[in-house]
Amino acid sequence: MDEEVGALVLSMVKSLDYGTAIELAFKYRWRNVLNRLLKMYLVIDRNTSKIFHKGTLSINEGEYLDIDIGKLFLNYNESRRGESDIIFSDSICVYPLVTNIDASEILLFEIRTISGESDIEMLMDICNAKFEFPPDICDSIGRDIRCIDARFLVSCLVIAARESCRLNNLEWLKRILGLEINVDFSFQVLESVEDARGVPIDDGLNEFIGNCEYVDRIDLFNYPICVYYSIELDMKELINFLGEKYSGSSKHALVLVDVALYLNNERLFKKYIYKVELN
Repeated sequence: MDEEVGALVLSMVKSLDYGTAIELAFKYRWRNVLNRLLKMYLVIDRNTSKIFHKGTLSINEGEYLDIDIGKLFLNYNESRRGESDIIFSDSICVYPLVTNIDASEILLFEIRTISGESDIEMLMDICNAKFEFPPDICDSIGRDIRCIDARFLVSCLVIAARESCRLNNLEWLKRILGLEINVDFSFQVLESVEDARGVPIDDGLNEFIGNCEYVDRIDLFNYPICVYYSIELDMKELINFLGEKYSGSSKHALVLVDVALYLNNERLFKKYIYKVELN
């Protein structure tokens, strides 16, 4: 379905279920719609749950979504308060809609259908989506807050890297390498990334990360993933780029060595073990 038509249909639905809207936007690749949905938030009183402000609840100018806020608030009880709230003051907080639902659970099944450059671009849009708060809120909590949680961020990056390598697309690989994570998490989050059927996102990558002790290496997050899929899929241009880009860094050369050893690539192992010793 065309995105413009999809946006129009969603704007006509009364008491729209937020999770359903997210799922449809992802499934049909409505990138603008999905971007707006991810950025939706409420400003509420933490004590009374009174809503002071509804943020970005529109797709285009004059086209507002009738999100069923009441249904979302059924889950906003004492046991969940504070889990995903962004604290603004002692009593006021920002309540992201996307973190109230388990977006990871909703979208991880759909993410398996990712294929092609336009889908990679959609995943990168998701990774880069940040809340657009008014100035008075930004002054207190900052501007650099991503919409999605670490679990789904990892999922998007892994799938985008794998598809970029499958397509042998150097430009997309560079963009993935250049993405600044800026969140506090480790590779351990990969262990919890499963779809609705309980299928891990990539058993081989999980095992490599665990066996080679990259679990806590947040500083190298993007690089090992790109190296892993480049070597696994034998994309020589990408491998050469990854080796040359950080030719003076022993820690990056060691990643190449570790991946080559894990994937039983003797030629690459011999090539890069020399560079590790040299550095």
